[in-house]
Amino acid sequence: EVRSLQDPGRPRRDDLSNPWYSEKPTFEGSEFREFRRCAQKVVDAMSEAFGEPLVLEHATISCTTRTGHPPHADNVQFDSVWWRGRQVRTRDEVLAAHGGAEVLWRSTKTSYRNYAASVALTNPWQYGDGELEFFSRWGDASPVAKYKLPQGSGMAYCGCQMSIHAVTGVKWGLRLVLLVWTKPPDTVVPQDQKRLCYFRPGTGQSVWLTTADLERYSG
Repeated sequence: EVRSLQDPGRPRRDDLSNPWYSEKPTFEGSEFREFRRCAQKVVDAMSEAFGEPLVLEHATISCTTRTGHPPHADNVQFDSVWWRGRQVRTRDEVLAAHGGAEVLWRSTKTSYRNYAASVALTNPWQYGDGELEFFSRWGDASPVAKYKLPQGSGMAYCGCQMSIHAVTGVKWGLRLVLLVWTKPPDTVVPQDQKRLCYFRPGTGQSVWLTTADLERYSG
């Protein structure tokens, strides 16, 4: 299964910095079925672990770049810090948050998602750095946990502010991961989100399985 995802159609990968096609390519039936089957297997394992039904919403096979991903939460975005009813100045936010001030978050366009998972498609010895990091609170300089997962292993987490995470940049080699996002069964994906491809500066060359793809091949 890992091998089937390691190079799922090299001509379809694009880092979006200089797109060479005007629209997302159409999957071949066999390619889609294998990609979806592997992603669904991850979702089934997540559903069992979390004890609730989950629906596959989006998946990406991503090659992490030297940029990496700075600390973030998937489905919420940092807004501001408040202390005793007054907003804290930007330069004092981290210090105030560590001192007990309230950190406010705002919903993002992907707030309909609930969980995510990262599955390693390459082994730790195949790349330098590229560590998956988790932070206990916003503004922390050091993570509370770091992971370089062995090939075929994965980690699932919620998309809220309780799972602030990052990925350090890859200094050499190839870090290839399968990223999966889920939603509750009754949640409706907005029309303007169905065809969007998940992308951050450190995402690198990728292949996307969007909500529109899932609906297109539902039969």
